[in-house]
Amino acid sequence: MKTDRYEDLKKELRAFHSRDGHVCTNPVRLAQYAHRVEIMEAYAAAHPEADALTMHRKFYDLMKEDFTPVLFPHSPFYFEAGGNGGWNNTGIGRWFVEHFKQSVVVKPYAKEWSRFWRRGRFYACCGPFFDQKHNTPATARLLKTGFKGIYEEALSVLPECTSAAERKWVETAIAGLETVRAISESYARLARQCLADAKNEEERRFMQLVADNAPVSPWEPPKTFFQALNLCGFVREITAEIDGLGINSLGRPDAWLIGFYEADLAAGRLTKEEAYDLICRFLLMGDSVYDKTVEVDLMLSQENEHTLTLGGCDSEGKEVFNELTRMFLQAYRELKTIYPKPYCRYSKSSSSEYLRLIGDDILSGRGIYAFLNDDCIIPALTAVGHSLEDAREYLCSGCFDLTISACEDNAGGNFFYLPRILEATIYDSEKDAETCQFKPRRIDSAGSFEEVYRAVMDNVKEILHDMACDERDYGKFHPDILPVPMHSACCYDCLKKRKDFSAGGQRYNPHAIRLAFFATFVDSLLAIRTLCFEKRVCTLGELLNAVRNNWKDAEDLRRKVLAAPHWGDDLPETRELARRITDELFQAIDGVSTNRGGTYQLGISIYREIKRVGNNTRATPDGRFDGDELSQSLNPSHFRNREPLTTVLRCLSSLDLKRFAGNSVVNLCLERENFNSDTVEALLRSFAALNLQQLQLNCMDSRELEEARIHPENYQHLVVRICGFSAQFVSLSPEWQEEIINRRKF
Repeated sequence: MKTDRYEDLKKELRAFHSRDGHVCTNPVRLAQYAHRVEIMEAYAAAHPEADALTMHRKFYDLMKEDFTPVLFPHSPFYFEAGGNGGWNNTGIGRWFVEHFKQSVVVKPYAKEWSRFWRRGRFYACCGPFFDQKHNTPATARLLKTGFKGIYEEALSVLPECTSAAERKWVETAIAGLETVRAISESYARLARQCLADAKNEEERRFMQLVADNAPVSPWEPPKTFFQALNLCGFVREITAEIDGLGINSLGRPDAWLIGFYEADLAAGRLTKEEAYDLICRFLLMGDSVYDKTVEVDLMLSQENEHTLTLGGCDSEGKEVFNELTRMFLQAYRELKTIYPKPYCRYSKSSSSEYLRLIGDDILSGRGIYAFLNDDCIIPALTAVGHSLEDAREYLCSGCFDLTISACEDNAGGNFFYLPRILEATIYDSEKDAETCQFKPRRIDSAGSFEEVYRAVMDNVKEILHDMACDERDYGKFHPDILPVPMHSACCYDCLKKRKDFSAGGQRYNPHAIRLAFFATFVDSLLAIRTLCFEKRVCTLGELLNAVRNNWKDAEDLRRKVLAAPHWGDDLPETRELARRITDELFQAIDGVSTNRGGTYQLGISIYREIKRVGNNTRATPDGRFDGDELSQSLNPSHFRNREPLTTVLRCLSSLDLKRFAGNSVVNLCLERENFNSDTVEALLRSFAALNLQQLQLNCMDSRELEEARIHPENYQHLVVRICGFSAQFVSLSPEWQEEIINRRKF
C-alpha cells in the first residue's frame, strides 16, 4: 500500500490540532470555547442559585446552537470537535469544576480538604478529588440502540420518577440527547456546504458520505460498517465535548464491528479494500493529533489518552481474531501509527498468527503494543462481582484501566506511593508531619524485624485507608460539581435507577488504586530484615544513618544491601514477604466502599512518576540514592534486576494477581539479537500461563539506540513503550532516552 495517499489528510489534521495534542490551538475552536464560557459565566451570575445540573442543562441548550462542526476534505468521518476526548483539558468540564468546587467542597470543608490536598505527597488522583480523565464511552450499547433508543427509554422513565430531583435529572439527560442529535445534523449541513467546494472526486465522495449518513447515524443504530466505525469516534469525542469528561477508548472495533463488515461485504456495499481504507483514515484521525517531533519531557507531553482494544474473546468466550483484527494490525504496521494506543487482549491459547502479527511489528523496533492476559484478567473481574459475560467484554482504557463499556467508568487514575510512606517513617521531618497531617510510627528503636514491619505497615495501611475514605467522601460531591446526564443515560442501569453515573447509577461502580513503586518498597524491607536482623552485619541504627546520609561514606554497606534478597529473585523469603504485604493492603481497604457504592480494586502500576516522584524522594534502604528514579509497576528495581527472565517472571507471578482487578503491569525490554518470532510467541504464552496481567513489551538493539542519539535522522522508525504510552525514541528528552537505554535488556 502506498501510504503517501494519506499525506493530505495528515496535513489537514496537523493544521487543525495543536503542536503537542493536549490543547487544540485552532483559532476558531479557542474563540468558540471562550464564547461558551462567557455565556455560562453570565448565566451563573444572573442565576446564583443555579446548581450544576441546571447549568449543565443550560450548556446542552447552548451547544445545540453554538457547536461548530469540523470536517476534513480527505476524511469521511464526522466526529472531530477539537477537544481530543481523552485529554480534554480545555473542555467545559474544567469550567464546571472550577466554578463549583469552591462553594461545594473547599469552603464548607476547608479543614478536611486541606488534609486531602496536602497528602498529595503520598498519593495522587487524576482530578481535583475524583478522577475526571479516565472514563469509557457507552459505545457497546449505542451500537445496538443508537442515541434514539436511549432517548426513547429516557422518555419512558419520566413517569416513573418519584421526586423532583429524579425528574430534573432525566429531563436534563433528554436535553443532552437532543443536543447530540443536533450536533450530528450540523455535520450534515456542513458537508452539504463543502460539496460545492470539493476539489476532486475523493473529496466529493467523502462529503457525500457525511451528508447522507450524519442525519441518520448515530441517532439511529448503525446499519453499515462505516456508520459503526464512525460511531466509535463520535461517542468518544462528542461525549467529552458536551459532558466535560475525559473519554478514552474507541472500544473493541474488531469484536463489535465484524458483523457490520461481513453484512456489507455480502450485500456488495463494501469491498475489503474500501474497508481497509476506512480503517487507515480512522486511525490517522487519532495518530495525527500531535506532532511526533515534539520532545517528550518529564511531563510526557505526547500522551494522548486515545486507545482501542483488539483480540481477546467475545461474551461467549469465543476467540476474537478475524479479518478486521488483521486489517487494524496491518494499518498500524504500514502507516507507522502510534495512536490510538493498541491494547491486544490474548490468552495462552490464542492463534499463533495473531501473536506473530503483533510480535513481528515489535521485533521491527515498534514498541506500541500492550498485551492483556484474559486468562488472569477475566477471573480477576468476576472475583469482584462482574458477570462472566460482562468480564469477557472488558477493554483497556487510558494506560492500564480495565473497564467494560456502558457498564462502568472505573476511576483508575489513583496512585498510592508506597516508598513515600517508608520515607516518612525513616526521616524525622516535623515539617512533613505537619504539612501532611500525619505522624508516622517510628522504627529507630525497633528490636526485631517484626517491630519494623509492623510500624511500617501500620503507617501504610493508615494512609491507604484514609486515601480510600477521602476519595469516597470527596467523590460524593461529583454529582454536585460535574454531573454528566447524557453519558450516564447511555450506560446500563442509570436510567433505570434515575441516577447519574457519578452517583452510582451504573451496573458496576469500582475505583482502582494503583500501588506504586512496589519493588522499591519490598526491597527496602528485605534489606532491613537481612542485614540488621538475620545476618546482623549492621545495626538498624547504622543502616538508617547510612540511608539518611544518602549512603555517603557507606559504600561497603550499600554493596551488602545490593547483595540482599530483592523482588525478582524468586527466593522463598522474597515471595513470602511480597504476599504478606499485599494481603495486608487488601485488608486496609476491605469494607470501604467507593463514593458510588462499589468496591476499591488494587493494581500494581505507575506512569511517569518513576522519575517525577523519584526526583523528590529521599534515599531508601534498598540502596537507592536521593532523587533516583523509583521502580516501575510490578518490575524489579532497575538497579537490582539481574536474574534470568524466567526467574523474574516466576517471582512476579508468585502474587495471586487474580485478586488484582485494578490491573498489574510488567514492562519488559528484549535485546533483539536474542529473540525471533518463535521466542516472542513463546514468551507471550508463558506470560499468560503464569497468570500475569498486562505486558508492555519493547524489542531493542542497544547499539542502535546509542547510534540513534547521535544520528536521529536515521532512526525515525524506532518507537519505544515508555510507561502507559509510546513515542519515537529520537523525540525523547535526553533524560528519557537515558532511562530507556538503561533498562534491563533480556
